[in-house]
Amino acid sequence: MEDNKIHELHELHEEYGTAQSWYTNNVAVRESLQQEWRDAAQLTLPYVFPPDDQNETGILPSPFNSIGASGVNTLASKLLLTLLPPTGVFFRLLPDKDAVEGATKEELKQLDQELSQVEQDVVEYINQKAMRVPIYEMIKLLIITGNTMLYKVPNGSFKVFSPYQYVVQRDYVGTILTQCIKESMALLSLPKKVQEQIKDDTTTADGSTTETQVDVYTMIVRNSPNNYTVWQEIKGQVIDGTIKKYTQDKLPYITLRWTTVNNENYGRGLVSQYLGDLRSLEGLTQTIVEGSGISAMHLFGLRPGSQLKVEDLNNAQNGEFVSGDLEREISVLQVNKGADLQVPLQLIGQLEQRLGKAFMLMAGQIRDSERTTATEVRATAAELEATLGGVFSVLASEFQAPMITLVLQELEPNVLKFTVPSITTGISAISRERDYTNLNTMLQSIAQLGPEVIGKYLNIPAYLSQIATSLGMDANEIVKSQEQIQAEQQQQQQAMLEQQAMQTGGQMAVDSNKQGGQ
Repeated sequence: MEDNKIHELHELHEEYGTAQSWYTNNVAVRESLQQEWRDAAQLTLPYVFPPDDQNETGILPSPFNSIGASGVNTLASKLLLTLLPPTGVFFRLLPDKDAVEGATKEELKQLDQELSQVEQDVVEYINQKAMRVPIYEMIKLLIITGNTMLYKVPNGSFKVFSPYQYVVQRDYVGTILTQCIKESMALLSLPKKVQEQIKDDTTTADGSTTETQVDVYTMIVRNSPNNYTVWQEIKGQVIDGTIKKYTQDKLPYITLRWTTVNNENYGRGLVSQYLGDLRSLEGLTQTIVEGSGISAMHLFGLRPGSQLKVEDLNNAQNGEFVSGDLEREISVLQVNKGADLQVPLQLIGQLEQRLGKAFMLMAGQIRDSERTTATEVRATAAELEATLGGVFSVLASEFQAPMITLVLQELEPNVLKFTVPSITTGISAISRERDYTNLNTMLQSIAQLGPEVIGKYLNIPAYLSQIATSLGMDANEIVKSQEQIQAEQQQQQQAMLEQQAMQTGGQMAVDSNKQGGQ
């Protein structure tokens, strides 16, 4: 089996070259976009995309205003709490119709209970592994740069890659063909067997180490519509045991974009769409800050030829006497630019209002608490969908579904043989929320006409079925069918007849006894 993988890898090397060479040959497209990403980060969260020469001891640029940072953090928090609600299950495991064909109602009920337990186990697993922490950083990267990649650590959380760490190549419809990740790692942090494998390239003849950091390349190649090959290299050498093959649903790498552009390998972030306003706000804020600093300065001037001495004035204590006419001899610097600063202040207010609307700073917040309701989550999902123009739906399908699938691969892989995760916080949940609201509005409108109108014109079973459907529940399990209602009515009528017969028979017996006694 391993020999077949190595043979296939040789063929891939002939087609793509080594991972390092492919990365170098295709990095130019990404580098042409990096300045835009870096500008977006410097106006919001500079640490997300630092300068090329930045290290841990360097000082990151600090913007003059915090609107960009606040906007990114607020929007990222809303997306996180909507994609991964703190309470409740945000997906359903519905069995395929073919898989449950012929099953009895009891078997279906038992299966539904078991799948519900699996759903709870997945949510608990996400909480235990603290997956929200890396996903929060992932969302911020998406908002700022428009690109990010996740790696599902086996039996662990996610590792987040910034777009400056990988190169990706897509086809004309956006499907990933090839991608390569470049990570700089400490040589001593690598496994011993890997250090031994690359020892000849990292040591001199006397055995001393020539470098402390090495670049590790991870190559991901799409062989067919549903199959990928992954391997890792250091200095052109394939690391032993890293050649792996995955089907698409088991591939532990999730590459995301905020918005897609036709025939482009990388996406565009939300911040990039508002760079003009952010730059204007930064420049105007800098002007106001520096102007305010100048206006706040206290400088005194002494008339040339004055008998007063600067030393006497500097050393004078509060309330002391100084010989001389201070009002005539001393002048105070006055900038008098307050009226001029009103123009940039007004424009700053307009820019803050526009950016606040774009990043939902002025909209309602989801309470991050144990009592956060599903209605709050659905309402914010609808708000995100309306504000961001479909981005939330894209994240629900391209991030949530693959993430749940990868988690299920570790917890209950057999479940995926007969069911597919269905996201309940995406556009479908928004539509159901609107349906529920519309149904209640209609009922309230009819109720104003009187209860007799409801009984005469409203189809109660159909209304209850629509309510159950809008809440994501199985109407057939909750709402009685017409056949059930008729059967129950017949049973009630039969019971009433039997009761009347018993009462009639008992009365006849009493009358007979009375007549016999006479």
